[in-house]
Amino acid sequence: MYTVNQLLQNSEVRYRRLFETACDGILILSAPSGAITDANPYILYMLGYTLPELLDKELWQIGSPTDQRVAHNHFSELLAKGYVRYENIPLQTKSGQPLHVEVVGNVYRVDDQQVIQCNIRDITDRKRADIVATAYHDNMVLAATQIITVLSKALFYRDPYTSLHQKRVSDLSVAIGNKLCLAKDCIEGLRFAALIHDIGKIGVPIDILTKPTKLEPYEHELPRNHVKVGYDIIRQAEFPWPLAKALHQHHERLDGSGYPLGLKAEQIIIEARILGVADSVDAIANDRPYRRGLGILDALKIIKQGRGITFDESVVNACLVLFEDDGYHFAES
Repeated sequence: MYTVNQLLQNSEVRYRRLFETACDGILILSAPSGAITDANPYILYMLGYTLPELLDKELWQIGSPTDQRVAHNHFSELLAKGYVRYENIPLQTKSGQPLHVEVVGNVYRVDDQQVIQCNIRDITDRKRADIVATAYHDNMVLAATQIITVLSKALFYRDPYTSLHQKRVSDLSVAIGNKLCLAKDCIEGLRFAALIHDIGKIGVPIDILTKPTKLEPYEHELPRNHVKVGYDIIRQAEFPWPLAKALHQHHERLDGSGYPLGLKAEQIIIEARILGVADSVDAIANDRPYRRGLGILDALKIIKQGRGITFDESVVNACLVLFEDDGYHFAES
């Protein structure tokens, strides 16, 4: 049997072993002064100090000089709450090199005195990787914008009606996405997908696209094939959004009555469900080569009838709020 003193000694040995060998920096501070009373080897290696050089320094003295006020505020919050976690704190090595660290601070009592332990993890490499990833994403967005602008302009010169239709559908799709509180990146992809959702009509004979009378039954299959053509065009390029899938699915319907795959419900991505509603509203409300537009009231009536059956209920509801409550309207062509 171990005595109480032996158990305490064993616990202290285990703690010191963890303290000395941890691969995160650890600082022990006195409260409420914030003076450093102990530091493990890893934080000494990280910051380039010796232990005597760190002892009695205050926590904010090893931070960036321009951020000392912020460090004071963080320390006050730690004292008040007893626990804090910050993901991006600027520190500075002895030689003046900046470090970005993640800090977890705890306040506890030892022999009736408050002690603060700060676990510090160097995330400088992670920050650099984030910067590289952000730059890559920005370059991808720029390249995507250029590709989509070129495709959209090419379609405008061939079929101005479809090009203007895509612009109106894009504006409405983005408005619906914002109303649904979708992530900014998702809305960005939705905007691009809508701007070229009918690009596959490049593969449809122009006399069919601009025919001033209703299509014959045997002619209907040619325009319907535009989703596959558009998919085949876009899937050859790498985009940071599911553009090809959105183009392929924007005529799918919740009950499986759409085309080309007869997908149902959650098999259809949200971008395509939004495109399906925006595309239908614009196509019904505005003029087409073979008929006059029915107007926005009839368009909204038709999507109401399909709400939860062919069209996503939340998407339809967002669209209705835009037109009926928010005063949304299509821009003049």
